[in-house]
Amino acid sequence: MLKWRASALTGLLAGLGLISLPVEVTIGLAEHPVIAPTPEASLLLIGSCLLLVGSGVGLRRDEASRAGARRPTPSA
Repeated sequence: MLKWRASALTGLLAGLGLISLPVEVTIGLAEHPVIAPTPEASLLLIGSCLLLVGSGVGLRRDEASRAGARRPTPSA
């Protein structure tokens, strides 16, 4: 029962943190004007995200091919 209460309390605190955090950030940013990043910065961010996704897909493909090669064939 104690473990369930600790888990419920942790979930409640995490939920409240997720709800209140964006409000605090929004209030903090409202005092200062937000300047858009330069096009170069946007391209670098998009490129790095695409590299991360591409490398993850490549790693999954490599692991799937290794797992397929390791499977023993059933002998007749």
